Amino acid sequence: MPLNTEAKDQVRLLLTAAGLALLVIVLLIGTMMFKPELYRHKINWKWVRFAVVTLAFAAYCLKTYWKARKHLGFWVILLGVLVLHFLGVGYFYYAGLGLPLLVFGPVVALEWALLAIAVHHFLGIGPPMRKQ
Repeated sequence: MPLNTEAKDQVRLLLTAAGLALLVIVLLIGTMMFKPELYRHKINWKWVRFAVVTLAFAAYCLKTYWKARKHLGFWVILLGVLVLHFLGVGYFYYAGLGLPLLVFGPVVALEWALLAIAVHHFLGIGPPMRKQ
């Protein structure tokens, strides 16, 4: 049974992302093994925490609104929310020790709610509802 065009695009995107992730992981592990002096004393763990939560937030936003990805307005709204995220939450990481995860979680949830309200208001697209 042949795949339709949309399924082929999704498979191609998945394979490309997996290949790129594998390449980055191999390069990072190679650097860690062969040049540990480059990174060992320079890692600022607050930025690692900020990056991990930000990537998870962006991935969740894309997963939730995957059907809206073809609208330019969605990308403008998502970029706006991410700019607010970097300027708002990022400031606490730049100026001090960052936010504890118990505060960071609800802040990210409020940012997602802002995204949901904006996408619904401007594009008329809501998050997918689960069937019970």
